[in-house]
Amino acid sequence: MKRRIQPRQARTMMDTQQIVAAFRGLPAEVRARLVEDLWDEVARELEQRSLSEAQRHLLDERLRQHEETPTDVEAWEAVRDDLLRDL
Repeated sequence: MKRRIQPRQARTMMDTQQIVAAFRGLPAEVRARLVEDLWDEVARELEQRSLSEAQRHLLDERLRQHEETPTDVEAWEAVRDDLLRDL
């Protein structure tokens, strides 16, 4: 028995190599705009998702900690410098 391919599955079954080859053939300005459009689409989709219970709990905990000690922070420059030093 043949399995029916759903429309979404058909889109994901496109040959990735063909897509990448076509993408590389586009001018740089068009590729940049396409990447931006794709990124925006993914971001919109992710924004619509609900937080998991674990994510919600972690955010609540961090907010509680900040409200208890709002002055217990580090300047962005210090954090950035620490991160860059560890690279």
